[in-house]
Amino acid sequence: MQYKCTTPIDEIRQMKKEIRQMKDAAYTKLICKPFCEFYSEGKESLLCGTYKYVRDRIGAPELEHLTTGEDLKPDFTHERFIKEEICLRCDFFADGCDYVTGVHSPPCGGYRVVEVLKKKSYL
Repeated sequence: MQYKCTTPIDEIRQMKKEIRQMKDAAYTKLICKPFCEFYSEGKESLLCGTYKYVRDRIGAPELEHLTTGEDLKPDFTHERFIKEEICLRCDFFADGCDYVTGVHSPPCGGYRVVEVLKKKSYL
């Protein structure tokens, strides 16, 4: 039997990591609910790569200001950047993201948000 020695600092780091893996209600309201066809209530532990990317770079109030009233239908002008910088690191990519693998499927809501922010030169 192996024993794992943990310190309070290790436990705090693990808790912070787990918290970062949960959806924030403000971002979910701005990214997932309005723009993601894959979103469903009660699955707050599922975060796509674009959600994490946006959350880690832009505050929710700024994001609301930047996306309010925007048409977020993707035109794929920044597809290469999004796929290479975000999608390849996304947890869903490994499990088979329908959009990235070419199956007739829309991109996630975060993809749409990132594209708008890139067009505005905000990212």
